[in-house]
Amino acid sequence: MAPPTLQTSSTTLSTGSTAEKAADLSEQREIEAVWKEVHLKVVELAGGDPAKVKTALDINAVLKYIDNVQASDKKKSEKFGAFKSIVNKTLKCINTVGGIVAAGASEVFAPAGMCYNALTFVIQAWQGYEGIFENLAELLEKCTEFLERLESYEGRMDVRLQRVAVQNLRLFVEICDRTIKLRKKNTRFLAFTKQLFLNDNGIQDLLGMMDRLNAKESLLVNAQTYKLVSDSAGDIKLILDSQKEQKKEDEAKKWRRTVAKALGFPGTNLDNDGEPIPTWQRAFDARKNTLVDDTGKWMLDDVSFLEWTKSTSPTKPVLVLGGRNGSGKTSVMANTVRYLRKMDRPGPTSRVVTAYFFMEGEKRKPDDEDTSTLLELVTRTLLWQIATSYEAMTKSIFQILERSSDFDGSLDVWQQLFVNNKERMNSDTTFFLFIDGLDKTLVPLIQRLNSVSDDKKTRIFLTARPQMVSDWLEQAEGIKFDVIPIAERNGDDIDKYITYRMDNMPILKDSKRPGIPEWRQRILETLRFKCSGDYFKLNTSLNALAKVDLVDDINEVLADADKTRTDQIDAEIRRLNNIRTIKEIQEINEIIMWVETGRRWFPVETIEAILSVKHWINPVTEPPPPNLTLTRRKTGSPSLESTPQEAVPAARTISLLPFSQKLEEKYPIFAITDSGFVDWRSPEIKDRIPPKRSELDAMLGAPTSGPQIIRESEISILRHFLNNVCPSELYNRFDFEQFFDTKMGAGQKEYICLDPDNASIKIVQTCLTILTEKELRDNKSLRQYAMYWLLDHMQEVDLSAADRDLKSQVGPLLVKLFTSQCGIDSLFWPFDTNVSVKTWDQDEYPYLCITRGDWVYSTAGVQEISRWLHDSSVTKYITSDPDVAFVSAVKSPSATLHEAVLSNAAKYMAEHLFRLVDFTPRQFWSGCQFIRGYLARLNPEKSARMTSDPSPYSDPNTPEEKEFEGRRFKLEEVKEIEAWASSVLSKADDTPIQTSSWEIHGALIIFQLCSSEDGSIDIYQGRARKAIELNPKNWHACHFIAKQSNTSNEEAVQLLSRAKQSVDELREGDETWLRNHSNSSLLARITLDLGDRLWDLGQDYPLAARTHRESLKYDYVHFVSYTEVLIRYQKRGAWDEFIAFIEMLNNTSETWAAFFDELVNEFVVDLISVRESDMLAQAADATKRWDVIEAFFTLAIDIGIKQEDYDLVFLLRDGFAKTLASASDGGQQEKVVAIQETAFENIKLHRTDSLSRQTIDLIAESLAKTYLDKAFQPNLPAEKIDSYGVLIANLMPDTSDVDIWMNTVTMCCLIRYHHKRKSESKLAREYTQMIVRTGIELLSDDDEGNDELAYALLTLLLTTVGDVKNNLIAWTLRNMAQYHAQIKWQNWMTSGPMSATRPTTNNTNGNGNDAKPQASAENTDTAEADDEPEKPDSTVNCDGCDKQWAVTDVPLYACADCVGDVHLCGECHALLVQDKLQKKGFTCKAAHAGSYVEMPSWDPALIEGMPRGYIPLPQSKGAGKRWIPLDEWKGELRRLYLDGEVVAVAA
Repeated sequence: MAPPTLQTSSTTLSTGSTAEKAADLSEQREIEAVWKEVHLKVVELAGGDPAKVKTALDINAVLKYIDNVQASDKKKSEKFGAFKSIVNKTLKCINTVGGIVAAGASEVFAPAGMCYNALTFVIQAWQGYEGIFENLAELLEKCTEFLERLESYEGRMDVRLQRVAVQNLRLFVEICDRTIKLRKKNTRFLAFTKQLFLNDNGIQDLLGMMDRLNAKESLLVNAQTYKLVSDSAGDIKLILDSQKEQKKEDEAKKWRRTVAKALGFPGTNLDNDGEPIPTWQRAFDARKNTLVDDTGKWMLDDVSFLEWTKSTSPTKPVLVLGGRNGSGKTSVMANTVRYLRKMDRPGPTSRVVTAYFFMEGEKRKPDDEDTSTLLELVTRTLLWQIATSYEAMTKSIFQILERSSDFDGSLDVWQQLFVNNKERMNSDTTFFLFIDGLDKTLVPLIQRLNSVSDDKKTRIFLTARPQMVSDWLEQAEGIKFDVIPIAERNGDDIDKYITYRMDNMPILKDSKRPGIPEWRQRILETLRFKCSGDYFKLNTSLNALAKVDLVDDINEVLADADKTRTDQIDAEIRRLNNIRTIKEIQEINEIIMWVETGRRWFPVETIEAILSVKHWINPVTEPPPPNLTLTRRKTGSPSLESTPQEAVPAARTISLLPFSQKLEEKYPIFAITDSGFVDWRSPEIKDRIPPKRSELDAMLGAPTSGPQIIRESEISILRHFLNNVCPSELYNRFDFEQFFDTKMGAGQKEYICLDPDNASIKIVQTCLTILTEKELRDNKSLRQYAMYWLLDHMQEVDLSAADRDLKSQVGPLLVKLFTSQCGIDSLFWPFDTNVSVKTWDQDEYPYLCITRGDWVYSTAGVQEISRWLHDSSVTKYITSDPDVAFVSAVKSPSATLHEAVLSNAAKYMAEHLFRLVDFTPRQFWSGCQFIRGYLARLNPEKSARMTSDPSPYSDPNTPEEKEFEGRRFKLEEVKEIEAWASSVLSKADDTPIQTSSWEIHGALIIFQLCSSEDGSIDIYQGRARKAIELNPKNWHACHFIAKQSNTSNEEAVQLLSRAKQSVDELREGDETWLRNHSNSSLLARITLDLGDRLWDLGQDYPLAARTHRESLKYDYVHFVSYTEVLIRYQKRGAWDEFIAFIEMLNNTSETWAAFFDELVNEFVVDLISVRESDMLAQAADATKRWDVIEAFFTLAIDIGIKQEDYDLVFLLRDGFAKTLASASDGGQQEKVVAIQETAFENIKLHRTDSLSRQTIDLIAESLAKTYLDKAFQPNLPAEKIDSYGVLIANLMPDTSDVDIWMNTVTMCCLIRYHHKRKSESKLAREYTQMIVRTGIELLSDDDEGNDELAYALLTLLLTTVGDVKNNLIAWTLRNMAQYHAQIKWQNWMTSGPMSATRPTTNNTNGNGNDAKPQASAENTDTAEADDEPEKPDSTVNCDGCDKQWAVTDVPLYACADCVGDVHLCGECHALLVQDKLQKKGFTCKAAHAGSYVEMPSWDPALIEGMPRGYIPLPQSKGAGKRWIPLDEWKGELRRLYLDGEVVAVAA
């Protein structure tokens, strides 16, 4: 039954005027035109032969075809039964809808039959591929669920709905087309996975839209979906390149995610791929950057160390580097790890796994969200590194977790995942674990790892103080360890460190100056002797030397060098108290407060921003300073506007000295850590900072370790004396009075101290100031910290102990937070409206979610407000009537706290939703989520069911989070929100214009939040039209209706033209109108969409394009819409208009900065990477206007560099390079390389965890191929050739971070480089061993499915190094595996009872003929009738003509200079030799012709009579050996490439 809102033909909506009838005829013609296109598309699917399209095909014929497929394929009946059922349902829907469409047509055509043909072509294309029908069933089911809705309109469908119906059927055919293209796409290693459709970008977009349709969205959204898909028809490319590698990478990612989850990494420590952010790597890298060259080398000669590393079974598997704090143990350990990784063969085996843990990298605040114990931190850090060290280990741990993922503590995790793991026993591998800092909780772990009974004990390196060794290790049973005392060995390191520091001191670095060598020697000897290897004392003395130049001062520093640490710290603190000003001491104390009490570690720039907040905090008892008004000219505006004095930059400046320099030079008790955070220079400093004295202590003169009090009576004595002996002129010249004022009470009021009683309340005051001052809240990091931690800091305050003046200053700020719009928006309203939703979800949204949980959903926040406002000191200066009323409401015994505290906030949220121009989805979500939670708390019944704890509301796995943070609202919920809002906002008093505005707000809210609800379309469109009726000048409503897909182009143009004309008239009469951002953005959207509709109308394309460009002149940026504009131009080949649009866009680049994320992700990445379109290059080629395209990328990159958004700049450069590489003349190659080099070098300098590693590795691969090719150009100087080798090597990550699947080609480029030069390279040898070892491991495990990957790896490498003999064996094994799979599949296909009716299968060979190998009973397994073999995929293709082969029945040629990554058939190879092979994107050259290796076609005779476990020798001739055992061949590979690791073979 049709929905009641649908009008039948008898209603006034259908009766009509001549204009309406004309419109109907126009619609009908469009329907018929669309269907002619569909017919042509189906003919195209039939290979262009209309005879193959069966015009009489009906449902029964299609179902019979399915039965034939079922009989021939012999799949499990339940799978095909479900598939057939869904097909039947789909066909019936298509039949009904097609009949509706055909009935209204003036020409005879059969829509249903065309769809039936398309579906049979899909089934035929994919027949025989396991899992495909489940995927197709899912796809068809989604299609059917929205086609079913069309059935209900049978008999009452007007011409507009008929157009919607034909668009739906066209969408179905388009989906079929894309599915077939997916099958036909050529690949290097084609492999089908069950996630093939779902993993493809284009299909993913389609399925995402279908999910919405599946949620019962309206017919009009169906039409929108169709429009989006059909508009993008030429741009959504379904790719299968490198499918085998992608499958493997996806599988490996799954393994790693499973391991990360099992090890318990917190969600905040995971990247976008669900893998842990490598904080240990950052700590190691930061420590490496501080190491002095050539230090720590003494470790490599230490006898204990050599026995520990080299012995096959060390007697003492634990090695301890012992020394006191500050003796340099961490640096020595970092050096040891570094050297171990660089050594040619550091251990007794060819593979060494080094995992490390630095305490600095895992330092946690006491109140950090991650409450893991040290043992848990060490466990997950080390085991993750072990698990991901090489693929076999990753897979082994994953398999263990599949069997069981329940562990009884950290030690059990080690036992199950590592100790009991068969890979630990791998004779090829030695495991080294490095732990910086022994802790008592780690002793049981060391015992567990030492308790193994085999000879494969893990080698553990520890740093520890001597007392820890004696108290813990010596007392523990079963731990065999050796100790290296650092103090006895690192004397040379200390000398090098002192020398390095002197080399960087202006007074000492020039050794040629007279006397300087003697001073350097004296300083070296003095510090070496007096500091005794204590780096804290060394740095204290060296830092002091760096600040002096007088000989007496240098002597004084040297004399104090042997003072104890405590003495040095106390002296430093006294010095700072004496020489730093009162303001500087206040600043030091504030830094102390944030370092000790802050909930996070803060980088330098954040600490600097926090310190600036104090300039906003004034005692409330003091009158505010006058707010002088200045005038300034707004950017891009000719008019002047008033601004408060706070706009002057210098008003909030702390110091002109860079803050990091200030810390180093003025506040030396602090340091910037390896991780970039501000912390104590040494933990001992905190222990020497005195606590602040209370007022009572000061009055009683209680003793203190702070500065002594200078009393007024003492100053009076001095003043009297000086007045008697000094003339007044001399007295005034020396400013004695100013000096006395400084000293009076300074010791009592300001000195370096801890203030535990007031630290939290001071932070609360800072957070409140940040949230209630508009300029401060614009600092994102400050605002987000204040949002997240305000409640936590408030709860930490002991109000009875806190300073009363501080409490009185906090009170008004607390009220202001919940009563002012600034405070309310800071807590609850989104600010990041210019970034993509994906970025917003990862960045700002979690803070808003946590904040709502704290203050709205739970009771924690409102109860804390009540606690504070019941303190009389807090409310002392709350005097205004509204603020007093707020306090009274909160303190009322009968108060509903949520209503008392949040009523103002809820009202402001309602104003945002229904009064203000805030129309983005994230704004609707935020406002409605707040009010939904607020109203639930006001409802006693709902409130009683809600938990008081905030945490469940932000946990995505809880019912609370789904209920209150869900983004899909029921219509009833929105109605409740609107009803409440209409009451508090007095909607009943609205004028018609205000009511019109309210209606469009309501329509947009329903459109954004409830579009999946039944009847929602009629509601929101009805409300929008009502808004227009109430106010024809409601341009938001006009724009909204014009955007609806069921609005015709003619009506939309009429609405938008009328709106634009009126707005133009309005702004001509009021020059200030356009200065309002809301007005300007509305005009821009109207203009842009008018351009779209004019273009779609097709009557005046130049006018449409001019209208598009005009929209760019206004204060509005929307790159998603610009993408659609360019796609329209591309489809018509309107390249002049295309370039004109980009050129106009370039002219508005000053507006891009705020939308930089959208520019990159939704425009550049979407066009170039997601859609894989080269339209930018096409436009530049067609118009010869490359300057415009290059200007666009240059402007965008400059913005990203200024914003220091290195990830997005990398993506821009990647897109720029891809665009230039697509130039038709290929003349941009040098620019491409330069851009890629810049991108790669910059991302290396700015390490990132959010950018996909694959994107980085692909650029590295492209550069490696380029460098390899350039290195062997004719007549190149030797030094230039050398430089290219260095460049290739620099493209690779550290050996421990190499991903063999992503880096194989780059590794092979380096290997090929040295092979051609016949040069030795330790790195190339390591990569060769890594590839061979991985290939052998894959061939040696129990998984035959990964053998193809082993062959792929080995053939790449063996082609690269010119090992023809073994390459032919690997190639033959690859063919043999495919041959057996093909026989098995064909035997199974012919064994079924319905084989006679089996449809013809797809070709598997590039020559168009199926290979028909005949299996001999001797050599192949005959498949049983109930087996389910997979049809073998094509595993190799010709890169010249795109032919594909599963089993190669013709010889192929592989290019060694392209590292085996390019294959050609005989014909294409011949063309290449003649330099006549022309194909866009083909990079191999005729100069490479001599490096091609012939790979013979498959000959089944090779395996006739071959015993099991043997492999064929393709080059055997006559009576020579025809086969050898597989293990013998693996042994040969080990001998050649793995230094003869025969032990592993024997094992």
